[in-house]
Amino acid sequence: MAITLYRGFNLKTSGDSKQIWQVQIKESTLVGSLNAIKKSVDWYVETNSIIDPREFENVGKRPDTSDKAMQEDFNGFTLKNDTGEANGWYCFFNGRLIKGSRLALERHIQAYLIAKKKAQQQQQQKK
Repeated sequence: MAITLYRGFNLKTSGDSKQIWQVQIKESTLVGSLNAIKKSVDWYVETNSIIDPREFENVGKRPDTSDKAMQEDFNGFTLKNDTGEANGWYCFFNGRLIKGSRLALERHIQAYLIAKKKAQQQQQQKK
């Protein structure tokens, strides 16, 4: 059984496994990977609340979205959707990130282009 000290708490391996660790915080025994246990300890030290290490197991892991990823060009702007969800579309538009449904983004871009065209026409009429 391996034991290590982290932020004042004893972390121990659970049984014969060197992959599963545990820590005692108040009356709770938390079990999980070393990284997740450390995050639980950090959370407790910083917020005084206990979070199960399983909550941290998938943090930082991105779901496999390669089959769901979509991309579309609309009037020179690239609309992307990495999740496959209806409101998961986004676009960098005039230096800002806009998000929403594909249709909403297209309407926003179209409205901008129409307003820009009107402004240019008004500028030309003033000359």
